[in-house]
Amino acid sequence: MRMRLNAMIFTALLVGCAGAVQAADIARLEWGGFVVDTDSSNGWDGWKAVSSDDGRSVAMTFDSLDAKADGAMAESSEILTGHYEVMQPAGDDYSSVEVVLEGLVIKSSDATTRLSVTVAGIEKIIEWPAGAEASEKYKRVLDFKLAGEGRLPTPLAVGLKTFASKGIATDAAYVSIMSMTITAGNAKIASR
Repeated sequence: MRMRLNAMIFTALLVGCAGAVQAADIARLEWGGFVVDTDSSNGWDGWKAVSSDDGRSVAMTFDSLDAKADGAMAESSEILTGHYEVMQPAGDDYSSVEVVLEGLVIKSSDATTRLSVTVAGIEKIIEWPAGAEASEKYKRVLDFKLAGEGRLPTPLAVGLKTFASKGIATDAAYVSIMSMTITAGNAKIASR
């Protein structure tokens, strides 16, 4: 009987402690898994996410987050939105997030390609407009200033959209995102 009572107490303690992690219990910024909210490809899952050793950043790589307009297809786009559950130590303050995008763009002069990045409801756009050809691997850095007195919003909403549009029949446009790294910035870490 005593052994059964001890097992019941142990089980009650485990159940009572489940999910009870507090900010004070966390030694570094923790990124939960990326949860997909919108996926315009209806099943696209070609991505991987890995957080850095210090916890300040998470890097995502993509198999094929792209848009292509050529031949009979005048324009196309791809959308991926989701969120991270972020657990932040009580003494760490972050006032911004830096997003680094890397990918490929190829377009004729009358074509347009565009990337849209949204973090915590703030949107930034990168565009290669009509009027010039482009053929490059790109790397772009975007800064997002956050409200919240040093606390990252949780869940932290993230959205990506690729867009390609061509003009005349001989034009073509292609843009991809191969990787995205999100880094919590302007840290003011309290002495521990």
